[in-house]
Amino acid sequence: MKFSRKIAASTITLIVIIGLVAGISAFSYNKPYSYDFSAIETGINSITTEELQETIDFLAAPQREGRRNATPGSFEASNYIADTLISYGFKSFNKNYFQEFDLRDVQNPDFSVERLLAWALKNEYTIDSRARNVVGYLEGTTKKNEYIVIGAHYDHLGVQNGKLFPGADDNASGTAGVLEIAEALGELAKQGIRPERSIITVFFDAEEWGLWGSQYFAENPPIPFEKIVSMFNLDMISRNAQDEVLLIGSPDLTDFASRSPTLYEMLKTANADIGMKLLIPPEELREEQIFWRSDQASFFVQSPENNRIPVIFLNSDEHPDYHQPSDTANKINALKARNITRLAFKTLWQLSDFEGLPIYNE
Repeated sequence: MKFSRKIAASTITLIVIIGLVAGISAFSYNKPYSYDFSAIETGINSITTEELQETIDFLAAPQREGRRNATPGSFEASNYIADTLISYGFKSFNKNYFQEFDLRDVQNPDFSVERLLAWALKNEYTIDSRARNVVGYLEGTTKKNEYIVIGAHYDHLGVQNGKLFPGADDNASGTAGVLEIAEALGELAKQGIRPERSIITVFFDAEEWGLWGSQYFAENPPIPFEKIVSMFNLDMISRNAQDEVLLIGSPDLTDFASRSPTLYEMLKTANADIGMKLLIPPEELREEQIFWRSDQASFFVQSPENNRIPVIFLNSDEHPDYHQPSDTANKINALKARNITRLAFKTLWQLSDFEGLPIYNE
């Protein structure tokens, strides 16, 4: 997750979502919603703590140099991601799974390249303008021309003033989670079980400097942007209380259930046998701009004001190691990362199978 626009974040108090709030009747069912996950059980079970830990260990290792964009460590990470997608049977929209770009090509960045370079100069830090997203997709069946995007940024802060920032939780954890979901989808596809909607996996570069990778993708999608029905974002999913996950799906934060009743109900259904506490941040956290500090915001902004793409950002909250050299792989909670990843996968699958379109209420 990119830097807060404030110098220091205040202590976050989380509140539990209890029941349904006004507006949930907009969900397209006239009876209590349920879903039978038995057909995808092998996919769910393929998401394991061992594989998550292995991927996080690789991405956060010193050899990856903190995965700052356009560094050898970043190239190693992106090649690893692409090779993994290939092994799971994901296709590429081009020849090599990479969407290469220059920061200066982004039309509506969170802030200008000039401002970013001025910050780097002031802090005696070098930033390269080159970057590359990693993109793959699994074709759906009956609704294959509609797409669900699930993404995570794979970059981090690199080496600054001789100090390595490994970025294990931020965001090797989310990257590992999306790769596990790709594996689950690939395993099911081998059995002839495919989602109805096509699934795009995107691993964003240069998020830490201002959501550059996701903004470039949203401005230059490989398919018509209006064919994207929803965007899932995994960012920092492996720290803090083991049974808690933060749901962020609207700029106002506290109104997620009424804004996105489809996603909210599906998350609850997916969580029934996982048993996590589904939490939202309190209203005060709007001041920290948390909704706007990760990649789902780029998709939300790119969609028309009267037809927003429903988005969900799954997060485990900040911690003392956030954006510090101490964000190391030995501190992550792989069981928590597994549960959040399974939650995301089960929700994504429901949405891929959903007869209608998810809604976002303005």
